[in-house]
Amino acid sequence: MKNIQILLLSLLVVGCSTTKTEKLDHVQKLSYLASYVGTKAALLQNPEYRIAFELAYSNLDNLVTTGTINGPILREILSHLPVKELKGDEAKIAIEGATVLYDITIGNKVSIEAQPYVFAAATGIRNGMKIALGK
Repeated sequence: MKNIQILLLSLLVVGCSTTKTEKLDHVQKLSYLASYVGTKAALLQNPEYRIAFELAYSNLDNLVTTGTINGPILREILSHLPVKELKGDEAKIAIEGATVLYDITIGNKVSIEAQPYVFAAATGIRNGMKIALGK
């Protein structure tokens, strides 16, 4: 199984997340932004990638809906995307190693393979793909 590193680099000026709920919201929002912009850009440049993104979206939707997502499964799903990163102006998901969230605006680092962050990240990624795919 291919290792995946998810680096979410926020370029937005956002406040520090102090509570667990705020951190989860922050992870989800950054994941959404990177996924939406990155998916849309990848599909505009390479329409033939749509099948892989549709499959990733479908798998994420099923796992998020049932609440059965975990770090290794998230890595596996993303490893099948035909891109090395999903990148927007506000965030970046680089696909290549351990699953970690880096927010450069506040200098925090969070493992999104661990619960509950993996669910927030997977939800954001799924939601971004959904909009980019026109669902």
